[in-house]
Amino acid sequence: MNHNRREFIKKVGFVYGSILLYPSCSANITQYRCFTNEEAGCLIALCEQVIPADRDVGATDAGVIHFIDRQTQLRFPKDLSTYQKGVAALQASCKRQYGKLFEQLNHADQIETMKTMERGNLPEEFWAEISQQVFFNLVVSRAMQGFYGSPRHGGNKNYVSYRMLKLDYPLIIGQNRYRNEE
Repeated sequence: MNHNRREFIKKVGFVYGSILLYPSCSANITQYRCFTNEEAGCLIALCEQVIPADRDVGATDAGVIHFIDRQTQLRFPKDLSTYQKGVAALQASCKRQYGKLFEQLNHADQIETMKTMERGNLPEEFWAEISQQVFFNLVVSRAMQGFYGSPRHGGNKNYVSYRMLKLDYPLIIGQNRYRNEE
């Protein structure tokens, strides 16, 4: 039982670190602030149809989901319920019609589903708590903001939309770089 201070500090540090890490071992790991991985997967697929990758990058490569996630947490927490209810209703509608989740559908079926949602013609039974058009417009609006806005707000990673449009980088005093987390 002859311990020195160094060994004691190592053991205490190990025990303390283990206690701090324990909750993360059993938690549902997600890289998002507001969304589950499943909700984010659906939103990514929606945004990628709004701003698809072609010869230039699309919504996914621009980090639009991180913009939406960050803005939902920091600026628009009231929108979280709209996203959650909208994703759940969209997924239920897709399961009924195609037997698959939205993100598992092929491109043509995703586009057709989005057109139907924009018109408000998806099965009403799944959309009792939320308007299809409100959800659709929210996703389209935030996707555009995340793609074309300033990277300092969490989207437009590496200035991809500015490069695509051949715009000069805006001169903004302060930090002006892409960040997933603050």
